[in-house]
Amino acid sequence: MAIDPLALFSDAAIPMELLRERAYNLRWATLPPDVIALTAADPDFAVATPIRQALSDYVAGGVFSYGPAEGLPEFRRACASATRIRKGFSCDPEQILAVDSAAAGMMHVARLALQPGDEAIIFDPVDFLFKASVEAAGATVKLLPVDPDTGALDLQALQRLVTPRTRLLGVCNPHNPVGRVLTRAELQVLGDFAVSHNLWILNDEIWSDIVYDRSTFVSLPSLSLAIAARTFTIHGFSKTFGLAGLRIGFVIAPDAEQFERLITVAHARTTMTGASTLSQIAATAAYTDCWPWADAFVDHLRNQRDMAHARLTAIPGVTCLLPQGTYVLFPSVRALERSAEEIVQILLDQGRVAVVPGAARWFGPGAEGRIRIVFSTSRQLLTTGLDRAAAVLGRPWSRSAS
Repeated sequence: MAIDPLALFSDAAIPMELLRERAYNLRWATLPPDVIALTAADPDFAVATPIRQALSDYVAGGVFSYGPAEGLPEFRRACASATRIRKGFSCDPEQILAVDSAAAGMMHVARLALQPGDEAIIFDPVDFLFKASVEAAGATVKLLPVDPDTGALDLQALQRLVTPRTRLLGVCNPHNPVGRVLTRAELQVLGDFAVSHNLWILNDEIWSDIVYDRSTFVSLPSLSLAIAARTFTIHGFSKTFGLAGLRIGFVIAPDAEQFERLITVAHARTTMTGASTLSQIAATAAYTDCWPWADAFVDHLRNQRDMAHARLTAIPGVTCLLPQGTYVLFPSVRALERSAEEIVQILLDQGRVAVVPGAARWFGPGAEGRIRIVFSTSRQLLTTGLDRAAAVLGRPWSRSAS
């Protein structure tokens, strides 16, 4: 039975009362009731019905014992199947480690690959978790520029950045916050570079289900056996299926040897860390039964993206790349003659709409002069938020005030 995105993702489908109670991390529960939150990258919609049913059925059994340290067998099988069918990369379920969030998976891989004094090359701008993971391992980041206006990677800079202490290359595809989907050719350059310099690859593909138009997602380890042998791939369930609060993700290790190193670094067999069995039940249902819901969600997001991009770029002084993937926009506000931090505060105070500044603490120095706007909400809420933003950004202060 076909799913109607207009009905499933309508304004009436937004559980606003629950969002204001439960949606933290810069979102509805942290803001005054008259503010529209276009901040952290999570859906505003309730999760698909099969996920709720799977949780209900499991809870009804009343038994909540430890699961396997590696992850439930059905979870690992579902992840391997989805990776093969949806990403074009085949892996064995035994290569998959269940982790309590994609962020935790990134931390584990960084600790496996890096020692104090080592270096890692990461994109700039990019999600702050890359830098946080590298630094938590005691290593130093070197920044590979990404042009937010075009999404182009400065691949020529790779040779300049690599040193004898470089051990890791971070890849984010699709790219958060710019929204680029990397081409096969770009990924080949990155993968071949890592192989030639004996680097591990921290490959974040958490956004890989949110891809639009004719953009084709290519999973990095699918390019060659040599690249796959150096790549740890991170996946999660928050962006596509709205399971952020369940904190569930998985890491695909290159082989059995690296899987053992990964699970040891994660301390999963000690029960100090590990993914909740309830979360794995929800994630298994998502990958087994909820792809029609996810595909309808992407159809809704495509319409949201087009409208929001047109509205933003109609504001004098605001420019923005049309995202090929993700549900974030990353417009430049440099021409408005205020810092991004100031503009975000003015939007909140005067427009009652919340967005995220392109600050170094969130995305790196390459994000300067930009704001990030999330559009994974209903058409009415997004329209109202953009109306408010346009009214504020179109005022004379934004171009002439000092």
